[in-house]
Amino acid sequence: MKTFWQHVSGDIYAIESDSFGHLVGVAGPLRLDRLRDPSEYNYHCGLVSWIEKAVARRQLHRINPVLKH
Repeated sequence: MKTFWQHVSGDIYAIESDSFGHLVGVAGPLRLDRLRDPSEYNYHCGLVSWIEKAVARRQLHRINPVLKH
């Protein structure tokens, strides 16, 4: 599953998780006015640990932006 999350700083990330809810990849930070379908981003594992800690500290929340086509 690929979804968008927003950090308390305002930065937006596309986060990929497996069917068990484990984070496997992150894309971002991304610009809100230029978001595309989450499947169009390249996901990398470099920020996964940081994202997991931010989620645990409740510094990220899931968002459902309206995407421009």
